Amino acid sequence: MFFSDNNMIVQVDKEVDHFAADRIRQEFEEYYMRGQVKNVIFDMSQVEFMDSSGIGMVMGRYTKLKPVGGQVMVAAVPEHIDKLFMMAGVYEFVKKYDSVIQALNKKVRHCDV
Repeated sequence: MFFSDNNMIVQVDKEVDHFAADRIRQEFEEYYMRGQVKNVIFDMSQVEFMDSSGIGMVMGRYTKLKPVGGQVMVAAVPEHIDKLFMMAGVYEFVKKYDSVIQALNKKVRHCDV
């Protein structure tokens, strides 16, 4: 996990189950409560497996950040996870980018407008 301005970038583990999702939630809350997070970018490039708790974790960050004008983005989503996100309707709320750099660049442009 690292930061670029008020953007939290989360390198997601290979397997996103209940335990991994809970760890990400806890780390997010720690920084969110300090006012250090406005946007979250999940780097999904290493993900091989994700269950419903991973989807819930992503959508939960959306629910937390939307009221404060924040965004949740996913980057480098593998094809099998992309299909899962599409079926679950995640992309109706979360923006998808090819890379973390692209997400950061789009977010910067969006903020400047």
